Amino acid sequence: MSRRRRILAVLLALATAGATLTVAPLAAAAPAAAPGASIAGSAHQVTLITGDRVRARQGAGEAWNLAIEAGQERAAVGFRQFQVTRGGRTDWYLVPLSAERALAEGRLDRELFNITGLIRQGFDDARSKHLPLLVEYPEAGARGAVALAGATVRKDLPEVNLAAVEEQKERASEFWHELTNPGPAAFAGGLRKIWLNGKVSASLDTSVGQVGAPVAWQGGHTGKGVTVAVLDTGIDDSHPDLAGKVKHSKDFSGKGNVKDGDGHGTHVAATAVGTGAAEGGKYKGVAPEADLAVGKVLGDNGSGSFADIIAGMTWAAAEVKAKVINLSLGGGPSDGTDPMSQAVNTLSRKHNTLFVAAAGNDGHPGWVASPSTADLALSVGSLTKSGARSPFSSMGPRDGDGAVKPEVSAPGSDIVAARAAGTAMGTPVNDRYTKASGTSMAAPHVAGGAAILAQQHPDWTAEQLKAALVSTANPVAEHGVFEVGAGRLDVGKAATAKLHASPSGHNVFLKWPGTATQNRTVTYTNSGSTPVTLALKLDLTGVPGSASPVKLSADSVTVPAGGQAAVTVGFTPRAAKAGNYTGTLTATGGGTTLRTLIGANEEGEHYDVDARILRRDGKLATLADQGRLWLNNLADGRHYPIPFSGSTRVPPGTYRLEGSVHTPRPGAEPSITTFANPELRIGKATTLHFDARQAKQVRISTDQPAARGGYWVSQMFSRDKQSGQMRGGGYGLSTRFSELYSWSAPGVSSPDFAYSNTQRLEEPEVELFTEGPRRSELYAGWLRGATREALNLKLPSVFGAGGTVEELAKVDAKGKIVVLGLGSISYDEVYQRIRNVKAAGGLATVLYPVDEAPFRAGARSDREEEVVLPSFKVYGASVARIAEYARTGGPLSLTTRTASKHRYDLAFPSPGKVPAKLDYPVKTAELAAVTMAYHGFRADDPAIVGSYVNAFGGQIGVNVHNQAISSGERVEHFTPGDWEINVSGYWAASGSLTARARLEGGKTYRQEWNKAVGSPGFTGTTSNDLGENHPWVWAKGDLIDVTVPWFTDAAGHPRVVQPAWGYDTGSTTLYGDGRELGRHAEPGRGVFLRGQAREYRLEAELTRTASWWRTSTRIQSAWTFASPRDGALPLFNVRYAPPVNIHNLAPGGQDFTIPVTVPRQDGPAKATSLTVDYSVDDGATWQQANVTPLPTGWSVTVRNPASGFVSLRAKASDGEASVEQTVLKAYEIG
Repeated sequence: MSRRRRILAVLLALATAGATLTVAPLAAAAPAAAPGASIAGSAHQVTLITGDRVRARQGAGEAWNLAIEAGQERAAVGFRQFQVTRGGRTDWYLVPLSAERALAEGRLDRELFNITGLIRQGFDDARSKHLPLLVEYPEAGARGAVALAGATVRKDLPEVNLAAVEEQKERASEFWHELTNPGPAAFAGGLRKIWLNGKVSASLDTSVGQVGAPVAWQGGHTGKGVTVAVLDTGIDDSHPDLAGKVKHSKDFSGKGNVKDGDGHGTHVAATAVGTGAAEGGKYKGVAPEADLAVGKVLGDNGSGSFADIIAGMTWAAAEVKAKVINLSLGGGPSDGTDPMSQAVNTLSRKHNTLFVAAAGNDGHPGWVASPSTADLALSVGSLTKSGARSPFSSMGPRDGDGAVKPEVSAPGSDIVAARAAGTAMGTPVNDRYTKASGTSMAAPHVAGGAAILAQQHPDWTAEQLKAALVSTANPVAEHGVFEVGAGRLDVGKAATAKLHASPSGHNVFLKWPGTATQNRTVTYTNSGSTPVTLALKLDLTGVPGSASPVKLSADSVTVPAGGQAAVTVGFTPRAAKAGNYTGTLTATGGGTTLRTLIGANEEGEHYDVDARILRRDGKLATLADQGRLWLNNLADGRHYPIPFSGSTRVPPGTYRLEGSVHTPRPGAEPSITTFANPELRIGKATTLHFDARQAKQVRISTDQPAARGGYWVSQMFSRDKQSGQMRGGGYGLSTRFSELYSWSAPGVSSPDFAYSNTQRLEEPEVELFTEGPRRSELYAGWLRGATREALNLKLPSVFGAGGTVEELAKVDAKGKIVVLGLGSISYDEVYQRIRNVKAAGGLATVLYPVDEAPFRAGARSDREEEVVLPSFKVYGASVARIAEYARTGGPLSLTTRTASKHRYDLAFPSPGKVPAKLDYPVKTAELAAVTMAYHGFRADDPAIVGSYVNAFGGQIGVNVHNQAISSGERVEHFTPGDWEINVSGYWAASGSLTARARLEGGKTYRQEWNKAVGSPGFTGTTSNDLGENHPWVWAKGDLIDVTVPWFTDAAGHPRVVQPAWGYDTGSTTLYGDGRELGRHAEPGRGVFLRGQAREYRLEAELTRTASWWRTSTRIQSAWTFASPRDGALPLFNVRYAPPVNIHNLAPGGQDFTIPVTVPRQDGPAKATSLTVDYSVDDGATWQQANVTPLPTGWSVTVRNPASGFVSLRAKASDGEASVEQTVLKAYEIG
């Protein structure tokens, strides 16, 4: 098993104001303020496309703490962090600086950096070892992905110039390196864009008559001869309503067949084309004689990927030649440029296919879901049976350009249609039918209507079908076009009308300060035998007090019999306020009313902003200098990136300017300069000027010279107007190899701006120096997989070239440090080169990458025995220096440490502006001193520590994920403040322990981490997926919500498990009056209907199977309690605090006394009785322990065996509630 290399990790995000995080308070050796309340949110690890890893921990409310771990060692890692609130949901994004350029150029999908979105879709590291991508290539491309390292092509989609690719997270750094460097499959080779291959779900949340289908049937129009493709969860083709209708089918979900194990697809298909045969035609579909093609693109859980959907769309359009394709599914909101929307447009044009797509079920404005956001898709909203908009139906405008979506609506609430055998989707009516709601149910009404028109007019294009359905829709009272489109579908009217309008609508963007009119045409076609005069009227809503920018060329047209007439719609900028002007062009005459959707998005006053930034050497900065520049609008919170070349358009207003620039330094890492203007007024075309030479250097120092290693984080924050939270971006820097300078505009300050420097100082883990002609330090770290040990060497060096046997034979390596320059080879080959060095007599190896290429993963990359010598890797600007120095044969000095004797966590928050003084001298005596005892952490599972201090209504800090100390104690120093400290093992699955307290300067404290026994404990509160703080196990209304923190340590730090990692199994069951109320196949987690009972029993069990976890391997708990009130349930937890040593080992062969307390989750009530048994054979047999009551709990005495483990079994009660708990291998003897 490989030991953890030092990884740069930086805390990025802030928690919400007033957030309280899980704690057991620090034990003060001197009086300290009372600790805050407690909360433990969920923790996740997410590997980004760049190879950087993000540790995300949910705090209070909607706040997340995000920490970035660099995928490759470097002296500084930059980042930008922001939130986006849409439809009442806030997502947290983190963009590494290395990805900013590709993102700004439109080559990367922003959703690749949506941390909470990736977690929500199951793309965190616990649940996915790959990152699913869609790679977009130029015309006739879609083959280059094969050449990208660390990627596997899963689906080739040449019809739409896409390839579905899985990026191996273990090799993400290799993938990113090849992607961003010259090569035929890289950006430089023509690759257009990489998208997240996100997940799509079914849009589920008397109808046929409501849409006028019977009128069309009377005319003989039933969809006969037309193929409707339904891309969904599959089909139950044995259902009487669908018997014989499936003419084509194909599975894209991986199931191997198209059988519907969910029920959604069967319901949708029957709504569109079902015969209603199971009940005599009562539940007949809209086009009952249409043929059916079924593409199973969603799994039996109702979920699928972008790639699966696109593959299904391609099959249905290109192979089946379906005239109408129904998509009762959707992703997130989109501007219509996402891969699914682009695929809809491409396939519609190529194959003349109409895609009918559900608008989505989020129910919020601006939340129309892809792929219904495609220009050529017919986006469908949902109506209730009474004809009003269904509350869940998503509304427009389309994200980005303000286009009108949805375009038409149909019944989608409480729709009864075919029920697939063996499924329970919706609310079953009987064995054959079920009732369901959603835009999923609305869309097939429209698809069926399109099939009817396609039968009637086989020569019509997809746009003509769309226009006919939209233009004949009936308006919905008190609902605008962003809510219901043109109105309720009326298939009968569309099928019998002699007049039609096309296209379905026009959406125009009006750029300020233009004056030129953009003209669009609406054409009316008369298939009747007499001319018809149509009165024309624009019915638009827009910005109050502003004139409409839309005018007609005429207020009436006469459409000749069998002919056409057109009207010009002019869109002219009015220099008005920015906003949407939307509605319909209504044409009335000859007993017919036709409606065409009209949308004008007026940009309003905007100005071009560009930048001229000078580096510290006086040269003009370019994109190559890795800078970034942002304007944040203080009125609405929108942020605008300003490129170092080119310009960005922004509306007039007051902004906050934030930026950074790198300046090269010969032989050293580039210096970094950050700058800001907290309030900047823009009211005209503007060039932003900044000279980095104006900034002052940031210096942080202590009176402990040995603690010179570590990292610091420098950040600038702006308050988000939507959430009220501070959001920041900045840099994580090496304290030894980086230079930082900062500046803000003199005399300008704002309460919505903040600046901070936080630093963690330790003794360097690795110190490597060249010794001639002058002493110079190199930026180096342990090679991945190397065994960490303490060394103090000064030896001659020799350059061993690539480390092959032939190359080493040409040099004298005996007794020397051998320097190797290696290209992009696998770690297996790297380890072989190290074995070659050992065979040649070398004592250590120092490696540097050639052309900055990362080493590739290998079959044996995680086996530490493969690294047979102390081995180190050099990074950044030090690579060129060691490459040159090695050829001189000069001596190298090497000092390494397995743990630092010192640690300083220092925070210097500055509200309002960058302070004029940026020197921070620190005296140890003025800091809080905390003795930290790390119990039971081994060399292969060291403690990983993160510390954060409250500031700006949230938290700031440095999260350095490196070995703190394996098992031992040390004094750690903190600047005064309210601190939160998180400790976890190397293995993310082991969970995180958290403490929080106010630390005062000059005072001493003590804290013990991970001390046995790990068992259920209910200290503080937790948070759910909505971010709401609540007790661990609680009742609310009809529900009981259970989250058991299984491995709470002896100090009371709660720790939850994440079964997704694959190490933890078990179950959770709730009983009421002896009857099972529910069971979940997950240890200590579940939501149950509480039912009606006098007495409840909650049983939970967990088994952890992991080589790195030796104690508390199986836990069983059962809690009995009376019918609860809302709030925390009266659950006891038996907390053992045995006097084990720092390795969590107890002495063998003697009597052993264990202090025990039995607190209750819901308050101060204490258990009145306790019995304890113990086992020395892992629960095969049990002996009764001696239990003695004490004022603060109990004293339990057992007889420890000479070796092995002791298991504990306890029962406790207070007469009202009780607990039975068994912990196998509770502690170890040693």
